[in-house]
Amino acid sequence: MSLRMFKDEIKTTLDVSPKYRDLLFRRGYIFTDKPLADTANYPFYELWNQKNIGSYYLYVQQSQTVYSATQNGISATIIGHAYNPFDMKYDEKELCVDLISAYKNSMEAYFDKVSELTGLHIIILIDGQNVIACQDACSLTGCYFGKVNDTMYITEHPQLVADICDLKINKKVEKLVQSKCYNIGNRNLPGNITPYDELKRSGANTYLNYDGKFEIKRFYPTMPHPEFVTEEEKTENIKKIGDLINLGIECCSKKWNRCTISLSGGTDSKTTLACANGLYDEFSYFSFHSKPQELVDAKGAAKICENLGLEHTLYNIPQENSEIKDFDLIKKILQHNTNYFVNLADNEIRKYIYLNRLDAYDIELKSWASEVARVFFERKYKIKMPKRLNERHLSIFQTRFFGHPILLRWSDKEYYKFLHEIGLEKPIHNFEHTDLIYWEVRMASWGVSVVSSQQLYHRTTMPMNNRKILELFLSFPHDERKSDSVHKRIMEYKNKAIVDADVEIANLYFHNYRILMEKTFYYFRTLFYKPKK
Repeated sequence: MSLRMFKDEIKTTLDVSPKYRDLLFRRGYIFTDKPLADTANYPFYELWNQKNIGSYYLYVQQSQTVYSATQNGISATIIGHAYNPFDMKYDEKELCVDLISAYKNSMEAYFDKVSELTGLHIIILIDGQNVIACQDACSLTGCYFGKVNDTMYITEHPQLVADICDLKINKKVEKLVQSKCYNIGNRNLPGNITPYDELKRSGANTYLNYDGKFEIKRFYPTMPHPEFVTEEEKTENIKKIGDLINLGIECCSKKWNRCTISLSGGTDSKTTLACANGLYDEFSYFSFHSKPQELVDAKGAAKICENLGLEHTLYNIPQENSEIKDFDLIKKILQHNTNYFVNLADNEIRKYIYLNRLDAYDIELKSWASEVARVFFERKYKIKMPKRLNERHLSIFQTRFFGHPILLRWSDKEYYKFLHEIGLEKPIHNFEHTDLIYWEVRMASWGVSVVSSQQLYHRTTMPMNNRKILELFLSFPHDERKSDSVHKRIMEYKNKAIVDADVEIANLYFHNYRILMEKTFYYFRTLFYKPKK
């Protein structure tokens, strides 16, 4: 079945039945300079709220939250949620006022304030006709942009603009996502492209500037990060990181009523749990089982909770699609929401539908933003990464491209353009190139797709999705981050009982056979490659 037929089937079904209309582009937004012609019918169905900001128009799906403030013709809008662990402010309207005050000071002060914020959000600042849009620290909230028929769009979902404007999918993208090799990788598109030539993706540590035309500009990093060398410096900043994460978690407990922490038994998850110490009564704790590895993780999480005296819930997700009512239709809606390039596995979709129908939580605290600090590529391939990565590295980190040399060369070309467009073709200051690549390319491009799919159920947040906290992590020595020494020291500082539980879950990425296969492919595809100039 073609992608167009998927859309037509979804539209036909939802036109006559309102049951699942609220799942279509759930928690989405679209920002434009012209009013939308028809919000009563597909894909909006009068489930979107309109907000005029200056001469622009913002439409937000009813499940999404939006907050604004305006002073002297300058407006700041937060779509999603945000909280500031540095001053413990978690009222987004108050944060919007702080953003305007910082902007009036200078652009440097504005982005410094932006970097204090945790959460999943996009921030749109309007000064006259000029628009500045930037995302949360790891750009896990989608920001896709472009002009179509002389109308500008910024949106969570490129597919939404494609539906409105009847855009056609790029043939190379379609070939890539339908190839067998695509699902072996991270299931994201090369560079900052989308399935549609008219739209591109904005990402981490850059902002989108619009003054009649779009331009991506970098705002971080502007200077070298600290380098913690002495034991005194390391201890001081272990405490600072742990305390800041704790304060962010406290903000969550004050913002939402039904708060939960999802646990896997892995390093990132245990670090978040340790940093919640002193707030344990404000949260519930759960894991899920939709495939064998998740059961191993869940049992590890249950053991930790038992050691801490915390009640832990394990959700056994149905193992067959037939056990989920209307699975096929909801799968198509979710594929549509994620623009047909995420290719979620059925067990993931069953999990999302299950949690949607469970409706047990207002917010779930997740942990995987902290992977930015853990020297992932070297751990995965068990080899020393070059100091400067090129476009070929990014292509093979993304997709294996078995038997598709034309697609591989096309991917190299897109990554080359992307790296130069965002100023990441070489290391910046003393930041390791692999750290920034993982942060801005792997985490951002993969993470935004995953978060978009998770909008199907309750809200999620990540207490470590904070630029200033991530910089503190990256200021520790490479080898200490690689060995997880930093995370373990944070656990020991915030709650040593978690370390004493001695739960270690093996990461499938680091299985010996998989490492050998990944390493072989890495050398095969990079050894004789000459980077573009």
